[in-house]
Amino acid sequence: MSASRDLEDELVTLVAALPDLPRDRLRELAVQARALGDGADAPVRALAQALGAVLERFADGAAPLEGWGLVAQAASTLGRALAAPGAMPAGALAATTFELDSLAAPAAASPRPPQAPDVPLTALTPLRRRT
Repeated sequence: MSASRDLEDELVTLVAALPDLPRDRLRELAVQARALGDGADAPVRALAQALGAVLERFADGAAPLEGWGLVAQAASTLGRALAAPGAMPAGALAATTFELDSLAAPAAASPRPPQAPDVPLTALTPLRRRT
């Protein structure tokens, strides 16, 4: 079996482990995913890098578990792209890469809490309407 197929099979099997994914194993799979892109054309290499990055985020516990199906699907897409170089449309690879990048992105920082006004409200005089 090919390395990409082995990776895909293991990622699909890990669905049964949710929500307790094996973090150390995910880090190893991230390295394997990135290595699959070595020597491939740019869209395939980008997909392999994105898959590795999102596996790292899952290992850190920082990716939403609901996105795991996307990870398995991306591994399948990567495997098909590696099996038939040039046959997969670059747009399809870019779309899958984008989806993984959105899963791997750090969570947005929470907005800053409102600050106290510089001038106390009691110091303000009521506005008078001019007529």
